[in-house]
Amino acid sequence: MTFMALYDADLHLHSPYSIAVSKNISLETLNKTAEIKGIDILGTGDITQPNWRNYMRENLKKSDGSWKFKKTSFILQTELEDNESIHQLILLPDFSSVDALVEKIRPYVKNIDGRWSGRPHVHRTPEELVEIVSDVNGLIGPAHAFTPFKSIFRQGKFNLLREAYGTAVKKLAFLELGLSADSYLADRMEELQNITFLSNSDAHSEGLDAVGREFNRFFIEEPTFNEIEKALFRKGNRKVNLNLGLDPRLGKYYQMFCSKCRRRVLRSIQIKNQNKEMSEKKKAVSNYLNIFGFPLKSWDDTFLYYEFPTKQREQQFLKLVAKKKIECEACRKTICNDPKHKKNSKIPHLQLGVSERINDLATWDKPHHPKHRPPYLRMIPLIEILAKIFKIKTLKSKTLLQHYQNLISEYGNEFYIIIDLDLESAKKKFKASPYEKVFRTIQAFRNDEITITPGGGGKFGEISL
Repeated sequence: MTFMALYDADLHLHSPYSIAVSKNISLETLNKTAEIKGIDILGTGDITQPNWRNYMRENLKKSDGSWKFKKTSFILQTELEDNESIHQLILLPDFSSVDALVEKIRPYVKNIDGRWSGRPHVHRTPEELVEIVSDVNGLIGPAHAFTPFKSIFRQGKFNLLREAYGTAVKKLAFLELGLSADSYLADRMEELQNITFLSNSDAHSEGLDAVGREFNRFFIEEPTFNEIEKALFRKGNRKVNLNLGLDPRLGKYYQMFCSKCRRRVLRSIQIKNQNKEMSEKKKAVSNYLNIFGFPLKSWDDTFLYYEFPTKQREQQFLKLVAKKKIECEACRKTICNDPKHKKNSKIPHLQLGVSERINDLATWDKPHHPKHRPPYLRMIPLIEILAKIFKIKTLKSKTLLQHYQNLISEYGNEFYIIIDLDLESAKKKFKASPYEKVFRTIQAFRNDEITITPGGGGKFGEISL
């Protein structure tokens, strides 16, 4: 008899052998974070890098079909970049498959054995890379599919999966949403109705705010590659039971932004009924009109504020941004006022964020969730909720970590607290204590009642309690 259970998995991480990654990442630190948070399965990250691969080979033990270190199960995993500069997430069943993959891509990688080769660039097309991974019995899907950089659906790239993958599109096992997208956004695209979505952290550190900040709850028999493969293709009643991740507005690339100064773009519609008012308004912002006549109302160090007289005018603006035709007026002024300014200096352009790009790609105005699509819970890590409530800026604060540990000691692990805990009972138990506000905040997240300032241009969004 088959006994199914729920397993929480974060299947996209990195190692100390990638650029801009914590050097403290190890099996010990990952296992420690996994136990505290309640993660059952982690990706290894960067398994094609030789130093990291050897380290994993020496320390992971095979137990009941699962690669394990202490209490945590691991899936052999890496991220590859193809010749379209699309990042692909790869899952592999065993080390012989990893070795076979390395040898197959070796002729197409400049330095596959290098110290910083954790995420190698493979000079093959997306379609060819799918075939290579399939040949070694691995699983592949586009990573952080909607981010403005290194993704399949970024501005100016592909509009459909089949445009990139050709006939190999049928072999894709999943699509990874990324921190600036969720099921509500992605399910506006008809082409994605049949593919399984993953929500992974893409963690670059071992921290409580990184590992498991996005994860998947699998309904499978055991924490193994074979069971996860069945769940991704929804076979034998296996499935992804829940996606949990950031509200897309909290992602770093949700909002339109300048490609250089990274100011985010805020837009509004301000319809004027009187021609006189329009004339005065136009005159007031005349210094901020670009060559297409779109008025930039104002700007500050963080935002560019555009105001449009009609929805149609706003849509014209968005189409020109998509074609990289709209320059950043704040940068223009800065550059033109620079004594070193040259006549032909290039003014940086505005770039679509995930929200605007999905509007380009969408089949429908509202999401059409297929029957197999699990719920998507928008949440932030518990450590960040505590930091907001106690007004503590550094996540490594001893006081903050003590508050975190108090709750973990009381309830067992983080994922239980944010997903499964009976919050009414918890609020009564801690009534009139600061922890009561923690549970009220978690309830607000569960009910999608949090006020958010959208992120963009590489800056995370912010929540308001």
